[in-house]
Amino acid sequence: MNSTTGNYEGETRPEGPRSPLRVMQALEELAASRDGLTLTRLSEKLQTPKTSLLNLLRSLEAGAYVTQVNGHYQLGANALRLAALIGPRLGADSSISAKLHPLLAEMMEQAEDTTLLGVMGDDRRHGVYVDIIESRGAIRFSSLIGTRRPLFCSAFGKTLLAFQPAEHIDAYLRQTDLVLPNGGRRLHPEEVRGSLAAIRATGISASYEEIVEGAGGVSSPVYDRNGVVVAVFAIAAPIARLRARHDRLAGLVHAFGERGSRLLGFTGVYPGQR
Repeated sequence: MNSTTGNYEGETRPEGPRSPLRVMQALEELAASRDGLTLTRLSEKLQTPKTSLLNLLRSLEAGAYVTQVNGHYQLGANALRLAALIGPRLGADSSISAKLHPLLAEMMEQAEDTTLLGVMGDDRRHGVYVDIIESRGAIRFSSLIGTRRPLFCSAFGKTLLAFQPAEHIDAYLRQTDLVLPNGGRRLHPEEVRGSLAAIRATGISASYEEIVEGAGGVSSPVYDRNGVVVAVFAIAAPIARLRARHDRLAGLVHAFGERGSRLLGFTGVYPGQR
């Protein structure tokens, strides 16, 4: 160590006050990457030697702020929880999540199953959970705020896609490999289009084991005052319970989807109304 400057020799030296900044920069880069980043790519983006960056990532991984999936670093559970805590503070009065949370909680009490609020992701190819209230039952669906779902499958993803402009749907279906995450079945674009048309007509979407074996869900859109679908209410449950209670849960999520829309100022005809 140099006694006058406080600098260390070699690539693995601690960076003092710069280390916290490196942490935040690393998390920001991972948050901006859809599929995560390899150590080499993250090193290039941060212009930081891989050896020192690896030490930093190991610490973050130990704290569940970062995780590895197939050699790519991604945000971990604690980073997603931190984002969920920060989000409502950025203008909580105008936050869709803050406004709809009481309805989400009421829906969970009536459904007795996990309820979720989702919005369109920044890439417009995935939906993202921004609020979750888990059922108190011993057997229940569980997920994390920040979890992403493809738009062509999952009840919540299909609802978001169904109410997009026609040109967006066309481009999405052309550019997406429509293979279900659970089971690997490839969907035909016209099969997806048929599902989307039914969702637009009824205001209800359903999914059975498309994403996760043994689980599924039902969902309905939430409109804003301009008639734009800005969020989705969903109820998720173990598959046996969902099948047995489908009509009740579908009716419940539809009713709360309309209530949420009215709360946000929507005055039009909600889909599925007679």
